[in-house]
Amino acid sequence: MMNDNSPEDFIQAMRQALSIGDFLKARQLSIQAIEHFPDREDIQNCVNILKPARATSVKRPIDKGLKKSREWVRQQRRNRNYLNQWVAVRDGELLATGSSIDELVEQIGDLNDVFVTVIY
Repeated sequence: MMNDNSPEDFIQAMRQALSIGDFLKARQLSIQAIEHFPDREDIQNCVNILKPARATSVKRPIDKGLKKSREWVRQQRRNRNYLNQWVAVRDGELLATGSSIDELVEQIGDLNDVFVTVIY
């Protein structure tokens, strides 16, 4: 327990724990540190960095164009078309092919709303 330690002591202990890969210990130390030094910005930063990641999900309407594009790609893979090539597809329609994403950008410009993948 590090009850009589300074904020710097806590930070050093967290760094040491991280250096040996003991992320749980570093997180526990950050929680102890914030209890003792809640107003210290450096301790608050450590807590934020070491806290567990949070995932959230957002329910969005199904993108029918994306569904069509994925189906187009599946069909090409089954038929062994465009093997080892990058493809750009929108709404199930082929826009461009190339050996790299850069080639696709050169051909069509903006890839916004375009499904891009390699056919393998």
